[in-house]
Parts: sequence; C-alpha cells; structure tokens
Amino acid sequence: MPHTQNPIVEWPAEFHHLLAGFEVATGGDGKRFGRVDIDIDPATLCLLNEFEAHVRHRQVRLRSADGSGCLVGEMNALIGLGAAADTTRHTSRIRISFHDLLDDDCVDRHPRA
Repeated sequence: MPHTQNPIVEWPAEFHHLLAGFEVATGGDGKRFGRVDIDIDPATLCLLNEFEAHVRHRQVRLRSADGSGCLVGEMNALIGLGAAADTTRHTSRIRISFHDLLDDDCVDRHPRA
C-alpha cells in the first residue's frame, strides 16, 4: 500500500506527557521537524520502542495539549542520549523526533473496520 494510503496512527494518549517541551523547527529544505529530549524509565522505553517499530514508515498524528490542532509526520528511530538527569526515577535520556511535519485537521479519514 502506498505511503499516502496508510492510515495515520494516533500518538497514544498515555504517551502524551512525553511530548511536553516538544519543539518544532524548519530545516533548510523548508520541511518541518520536531523533537524533545526526555528522561525515561525502562518500562516506558520498552513500550515506546514497540510503538516506534509499529509506526515505521507511517504517519503519526500528534495532538496539541490544548486541543488547538494536530501535526502529522513520520517518527524517527529513538536516539539514546546517555544517563538520565534524575537517576532516582529514570535510567536514560532519549530523543523522540519526527520529520516531515504537516498541519492536520485532526480528522481520521480512514475509519477502522
């Protein structure tokens, strides 16, 4: 199925807090990208890796925290950045990032069967 026909995957509500501080920028090619660096615990990292594998080469819908809009883009592989700043609750620091971000109207055009 061509990329444009794949249903958009929603960023899970239980991961919404992971995108606090998410920053969007525009590259030299005019395409937008976004990223956030966070401390994370092993269990959440495992779930996030499973999600990233599931959405590989598919668009992911990111809803704004205030409900004002959405972005869609492809999730990049997670990047390990080293030890967490708060080692009492987290084990590592990672980067969650997306490329080719586009504005989206938050409407699912491919209803589930």
